[in-house]
Amino acid sequence: MILRRVIAHFRNQEWTAIFIDFVIVVLGVFVGIQVASWNEMRLEDQRAHGFLERLSGDLDQELAFIDKRIAYIGRSIAYGEAALEWVENGTLTGGSAWQTVLAFVHASRILPYSPVDSTYQEMRSAGELGLVRDAGLRTALTEYYVSGTFARADYIMKLNPAYRSNVRGLTPYRIGRHIGTKCFDMTEVTHKPCESPVDEAIAGEVLRRYAEDPSLVRDLNFWMDSAHQMVDILRQLRASCVGLKQRIDTQLDD
Repeated sequence: MILRRVIAHFRNQEWTAIFIDFVIVVLGVFVGIQVASWNEMRLEDQRAHGFLERLSGDLDQELAFIDKRIAYIGRSIAYGEAALEWVENGTLTGGSAWQTVLAFVHASRILPYSPVDSTYQEMRSAGELGLVRDAGLRTALTEYYVSGTFARADYIMKLNPAYRSNVRGLTPYRIGRHIGTKCFDMTEVTHKPCESPVDEAIAGEVLRRYAEDPSLVRDLNFWMDSAHQMVDILRQLRASCVGLKQRIDTQLDD
């Protein structure tokens, strides 16, 4: 319609009408471009908000997993230190040879850590980190997931200590199976109270095996030192996780 009107105005040399039609066309194109741009920005904001909500959810899971590992490794440390108390001072755990054997075996339990980063990795691989318009928050995400505490201490956080295979190899099979099935819940990854499958004399013989192995105490000392470092790193990681989640939740509330 506008094109036919413009042609008609040209034929009649109606210059004012031609100018008005030109302005209408330009404004129409401009408004159309702006509406498309606003709509695109609105969709990007929706996607960014969705990603931030998922990142916040990931960090909730991360905090739960970190807390679980801090508690779990803490129990391994307590058992390991009880075992070392017998090695160094002859003090039986709870006054029992069986409980001391249990301390040696439970000290070998590990719970490796890996970050809950599926949403971040999805954004990164899709090239959509730019949806997070806050440059400081983007940097904080990279610091946490790529170059932060976990990345710098990866070798400790994924440690499978020699002590683990050593003490289990020295523990008689029947006793080891009893501990694995009756004294530990693999599904819930938790320790359970359990009765001894042997008398105190046999448990004492197992302790003698441990004492006669020249590398066991050395490996246990190394593992205890590493486990303490692991807990310290997890606590640092937890503080970073809390700070990052607070920043994301603040963005979501704005």
